[in-house]
Amino acid sequence: MKLSLSIVIFLLPIWALAQNIDVDVNLNIKHSVGNISEFDRDKFITVHAGLRENDFTLGVNEHLDMKDDLMNGHDVYFGRNTGHISYILNAQVKEDANRPGYADLEHLKELSLPYKAQYNSNVNYNKYAKRNNSTILAAQLHPFWPDGQETKTGWAFSETDTENEPLGTATGEYIAHYIKEFHDNETSEVMPKYFEVINEPVWHLVDYGATDINKIFEFHNTIATEVKKENPDVLIGGYTTAFPDFELNNFNRWEERWNTFMDMCGEKMDFWSIHLYDFPEFRNTEQYRKGSNVEATLDMMEHASFNKFNVAKPFVISEYGAQAHAHFNDPWTPERDWIIMKSLNSMLLSFMDRPDLIAKVIPFVVLKAEWGRHNGVPYNPRLLRQKKEAAGETGEEWVYTDIIKFFDLWKNVKGTRVDILSENLDIQTDAFVDDKKVYIILSNLNQTESTISLNTFGVDNDKVTSVEVKHLYANNNEPILAVNEFTSIPEELSIGAEGTIILEIDLTETLEIVETSKETKYYATDYYQEIKSNTPLSFTINNVIKEKQGEVVLRLGLGRDHGLSLKPTVKVNGEEVVVPTNIRGDNQLEKERFFGVLEIPVDYELLAETNTITITFPDNSGHVSSLAMRVFNFSLPVERTFDLQMPPTAIEGTQLSNNNLVLLPNPSQQEQVSVIVKGNKIPEYIEFVDLSGKVVLTEKMGVNTKKIEVKSLKNGIYIVRVHLDKQVLTQKLIIK
Repeated sequence: MKLSLSIVIFLLPIWALAQNIDVDVNLNIKHSVGNISEFDRDKFITVHAGLRENDFTLGVNEHLDMKDDLMNGHDVYFGRNTGHISYILNAQVKEDANRPGYADLEHLKELSLPYKAQYNSNVNYNKYAKRNNSTILAAQLHPFWPDGQETKTGWAFSETDTENEPLGTATGEYIAHYIKEFHDNETSEVMPKYFEVINEPVWHLVDYGATDINKIFEFHNTIATEVKKENPDVLIGGYTTAFPDFELNNFNRWEERWNTFMDMCGEKMDFWSIHLYDFPEFRNTEQYRKGSNVEATLDMMEHASFNKFNVAKPFVISEYGAQAHAHFNDPWTPERDWIIMKSLNSMLLSFMDRPDLIAKVIPFVVLKAEWGRHNGVPYNPRLLRQKKEAAGETGEEWVYTDIIKFFDLWKNVKGTRVDILSENLDIQTDAFVDDKKVYIILSNLNQTESTISLNTFGVDNDKVTSVEVKHLYANNNEPILAVNEFTSIPEELSIGAEGTIILEIDLTETLEIVETSKETKYYATDYYQEIKSNTPLSFTINNVIKEKQGEVVLRLGLGRDHGLSLKPTVKVNGEEVVVPTNIRGDNQLEKERFFGVLEIPVDYELLAETNTITITFPDNSGHVSSLAMRVFNFSLPVERTFDLQMPPTAIEGTQLSNNNLVLLPNPSQQEQVSVIVKGNKIPEYIEFVDLSGKVVLTEKMGVNTKKIEVKSLKNGIYIVRVHLDKQVLTQKLIIK
């Protein structure tokens, strides 16, 4: 394992600011993504369990009502159920005597009656109804896949595959009638909102079998047709990929699997279903999806979906987290829980970044999972363990594993999304305002500790009554959830390696959000292009809405062998833009090849309704997997405390002159600031701009060094702009 150094939050001296990572938060600017601005806990804060999960009552729980504590106490929503539909098929329903290979539908209906009656009479079910409104129902491989494997009652689904009875017809009929008979939106347990056709079929039947993959995809179409006959409102999706890995074999994996699935089944699928896992301990390597790989995976699927169907269909990510391979056969340890949680937080923030395209996400954290015990070793990713499993503890009672700290961390977050931006891609961010509450989320993709300069605007300090800061990090590979209290919003925070911080800020009055940032994602007319050296790839992005002011980020998905260039020449409407060197997350050197997204800031002024983007690499091989543009239209000018077009991690373009802007002292408590412009060109004039975008002070320069009176400026952060010969040099100035 790489070194992970984490510490509890503390305030840093102001002189350390230059080494910090700036994060700007504008609490008065609502950030909507595709018209969605509210944090939907039903989508994002879930558990891989169903309403009637037996694990809630199995054995003796130390907490008297574990179900209520998790679901209501932590504000968690039910996620996915694969058990009961399998149990009824495998152990209960009879074969139709007149239709071999088909379930007896009358018997199935009889079996549903006590099931529905039990729901209405059992308060431990019906009182959680509101937490069960968007659950996922899924079929497991057996006995649903028609290959002759019998149920425990001695029959198997029909394997007939003809034009009139395509493969899976009998399976689909059973599923359709199970959904219809065992659920009732009016008087009993509600219908599942989503149905996944079959769980990880390609991994089972192709990677570890010899099934024709096209038969699996045809099966999806048949199931979708049958289910929709009886349940037109249930949304159908697939193919529930275990490990997407589109980039393998120079994207042959994409061609043979997801691209083929979309072409064969896309018209019948309401959503795309995938699983995403980090492999931090796989064959002596660390292989992560979190960060840029997740972004590239989702972007490629979005872009392909948009180009094929004129809409980016939503995602159901019904399992995500980490596979701790080195701990598979070990008893429970806090270290394994930390391996899982650090992946959960970073992936969750990637999903939250596209709320308009996420239908549901579920961390793969089950409850007690005694069904998964193997050779006496309990199942790995569990939320509950017996006390005796921990060193120094005894007892059979069930208690939470350390994974509960993930739910403790996210326990209260809700509200309206507001503008937040980090100058460094490795610090993931989000922020929400809810009445008199503010929640600011910071997550560190770096495997070393990072220090954040938190620049919070839109609220006066005297309106803050208290700040609770939760910090989930690791100490000697054991997860710690530290909680600290402040009376004002901290300006600097230290965040542990791969740690996550959530600030909960209490205000004296409701915070009004009066401005807007409307984000839209636009896709190029083409995607998935082969790279040839020194040959420009040309893309067009149409119908872009541009308003008076805003920000733009070009997202270039890319798959290449290690050692090849990740620094193309990129032009937007004929103008070359700076390509940052930093890539979100790790550099993927321990994966077979690189697959990620280059996130390239673009000057808003370059934006047009129709945009031409050219991309040129200096070497052969690999593919541009996707190209999209995130456009943020603001209702007011927004000045960042850092340079969007030239972040600290960016490759600098061709230097027009040897200019460098220095402000002394900075921070300043004096009445004058010395402005020093190094280089061979004479600056013309200087501007001081506050964070609302207003120019508050202008002075002529005419010399390379000049003292500027700043006593008229209020305490705060300003952007200093020096203009010289078609260049603008910028620097942040803090007035104390």
